[in-house]
Amino acid sequence: MIPSILAAASDTDWAIITDLVVILVSAAVVAVVMQPMRLAAIPAYLIAGALIGPRAFGLVPSTEGLGAISHLAIILLLFGIGLELHLSVLKHRLARMIVAGFGSCLLSVAAGWPIAIWFGLAPPAALAVSMALALSSTALVMRIIAERRELRRMRGRLALSILVIQDMIVLGMLAAIPALAAWAGSDVKLAADSDVRLPGGSGTLQFIVDGILRVGGVAVLIVLGRVILPRVLRESFKGRSLEVMTLVGVAAALLAAVVAQGIGFSLEMGAFLAGFMLAGTPFRHQLSGQIGPLRDIFIAVFFTTLGMKLDPSILAEWWWVIIAGGALMMVLKATLISGICWALGTTTSIAIAVGLSLAQAGEFSLIVLGASHDSGIIDDATMATAIAIVVISLVLTPALVEFGSRLGGLTSKIGTAPWIMTSPLRDPSQERLRSSDQAKRVIIAGYGPIGRLIAEELERAGVHCTVIELNPATVSEQSRRGRNVIFGDVGNLEVLESAGIRGAHALVLTIPDEEAVLRACAVARRHASDVFIAARTRVVSKQVGLIEVGADSVTVDETSAAAEMLRAVMECLDSGTGGQAPGTTRKVDLNTVSENCDEDE
Repeated sequence: MIPSILAAASDTDWAIITDLVVILVSAAVVAVVMQPMRLAAIPAYLIAGALIGPRAFGLVPSTEGLGAISHLAIILLLFGIGLELHLSVLKHRLARMIVAGFGSCLLSVAAGWPIAIWFGLAPPAALAVSMALALSSTALVMRIIAERRELRRMRGRLALSILVIQDMIVLGMLAAIPALAAWAGSDVKLAADSDVRLPGGSGTLQFIVDGILRVGGVAVLIVLGRVILPRVLRESFKGRSLEVMTLVGVAAALLAAVVAQGIGFSLEMGAFLAGFMLAGTPFRHQLSGQIGPLRDIFIAVFFTTLGMKLDPSILAEWWWVIIAGGALMMVLKATLISGICWALGTTTSIAIAVGLSLAQAGEFSLIVLGASHDSGIIDDATMATAIAIVVISLVLTPALVEFGSRLGGLTSKIGTAPWIMTSPLRDPSQERLRSSDQAKRVIIAGYGPIGRLIAEELERAGVHCTVIELNPATVSEQSRRGRNVIFGDVGNLEVLESAGIRGAHALVLTIPDEEAVLRACAVARRHASDVFIAARTRVVSKQVGLIEVGADSVTVDETSAAAEMLRAVMECLDSGTGGQAPGTTRKVDLNTVSENCDEDE
């Protein structure tokens, strides 16, 4: 008995591993083949999934065993999104962003419902489909925005806020599925169904109590997380291991996801809350960069698995419905989202860019469609057709984002709505550009004795300095003193982006780790070709390598020490004295400068 159970488990594990290998290999091959066509990676993953799925070549017969990996992909994605959602960035804009999110989603549902009925669906099925298609793709849009480095621009912030609010609305949509199912059956069933809580019925009080308990549970989770998590992360880094800190962060995301599901919310919402709880800590930039590669792998699996749901036979039979319905959906959503964003105070260029970026359906659309299908609200043909619309809209999204950016540029001269006198929805990148014209900006990696001296001298000269440091105590202390300090590894692109590498005039690498300096030089030069890079190394043998990867100036500790010692000796010989030459003074008292700084090195 036991050997047979173990053998069955072993067969299941081997099948999942085999399917995973096929998915990753096929996704990689299709993505590489599609690169000359300038097709983005995620649409390539969708195409790969359609090819290897059970309805095409059948290389992967089923996606059931990969459901956990798909969930993990969305969990990591929303954890990363939560890390970016620092409320200090959104203040003065939060109310309008919430209105934009709720308003655009509700208008899309209201406008899509009669169109779905016109296509021949019954009112309950039409409402379910319109709710599903009103949701946009958080995974795809945030991936594209991150690749375009627009998350810190207003169009990225606004798109993020609308997507987050849509993800919250999903909970309400799923809660409404039982009522839609009852409506699809008969009016009598709706009134008598004990699972459906109607206002004024016997279940109203219990519904209210459950809602209060759930919201209270989320509030307790947020408070505990904001108090405990930063301390745990600080303790995890005492051994100077970034891997341990990353492990703690991912574990916190998974734990919050499980707790959120336990109190009645989704796993994804819990992961988002975990990221949000860490967004106000100095660890957010490093964590975001560390989980990036892992998240990208799981996202590839997720979208490839999503593509496997596409049925080519449905495409052939209902192609006109898919084309017409998809076109109407994207035009409708782009128009409504652009209109409400413009009406709330964004410029026309930002409104158009955001509207076209969110014109597609998304991964949560499939969740709502699946729940509607399981409840008997929509039939198999409607389900397959809607999935085809979702997948095709996802394939077109990168082109729509690019088109929105160009079209927005053509309409940049059109301002905000005439009834908006002053708008808080300005692009923060423009404010940074104006401030960068007034002051030079330098990034300094490492705040030991050398980095501290350089920062103090540059600030006296009116240069704006941003420090990247891996010592949490130093980050906290210097932040309290008003200095702009970021915790993280300078070789991490996310950390460099957070420090503003693309707009910086110079990058000064003072850290004593040669390998870290080499890696940081290569990353910085690859993503900021015009920045001046000054690097430090302890030995002459590393100098050539640093210059090859992009350093403009390399200071070698060995040669600089020899030069300084030679200068001192020559001054002594020229003065004819055995001690310090008369009338000379030391430029820097290193003993004083390095006081309390040894730990920074």
